[in-house]
Amino acid sequence: MPKLAIYLFGAPRVELDGKPLVTDTRKATALLAYLAVTRQAHTRDTLATLLWPELDQTRARAALRRTLSALNAAAALPWLHVEREQVALALDDDLYCDVHAFERCLADCPPTGAMPCEPCRARLAEAAGIQHDDFLAGFTLRDSAAFDDWQFFQAEGYRHNLARLLETLVRCASDAQEWAAAIDYARRWLAIDPLHEPAHRQLMQLYAFDRQRSAAIRQYQECVRILDEELGVPPL
Repeated sequence: MPKLAIYLFGAPRVELDGKPLVTDTRKATALLAYLAVTRQAHTRDTLATLLWPELDQTRARAALRRTLSALNAAAALPWLHVEREQVALALDDDLYCDVHAFERCLADCPPTGAMPCEPCRARLAEAAGIQHDDFLAGFTLRDSAAFDDWQFFQAEGYRHNLARLLETLVRCASDAQEWAAAIDYARRWLAIDPLHEPAHRQLMQLYAFDRQRSAAIRQYQECVRILDEELGVPPL
């Protein structure tokens, strides 16, 4: 059986046996993303209203049928369970989704205040590699505020989880005196929330430990600038 891969971190893309799968429309991409992330069956009315809110129910359901037909033509149907009133995505070994892989890593080794074991550190590093960019980065459905809201809150949740695991990886790399790795993780952590002063302090300390005094000073100056411009306060 062929293998379907759905990548939702960064610009969304779908591959069939390693080759790009043309989904024809942004609505088809949004439909696959929604079914993959929610991991449940949805009624046709729910999906039609979510993706075509500007249409009446009859026309919206017709648009959904056309989108399902387009996915069928693109050979994605083996993973789509299409019933009279419900649509779902089959979650089996022949379907890969990077969001699922990220969530499995966190389920296996949830970031906590404790220092993780080596296998968990490896799993967290794997998760950090999987979420290389925001959820559905650069993707939007301008005519569906409900989908955009769902996408926004999903992205925020994944960013929050990424920040937690990056903070843990910074501690792990620092404990092992792996300064270059710790600095890379800290910079990614700070990029998620530039106003997070503890991340600034951590990065300054890492530069100092790595004997990069000029970089530590520049980081302090950057911290002062951002806090002043955004919050009107000095660092603590």
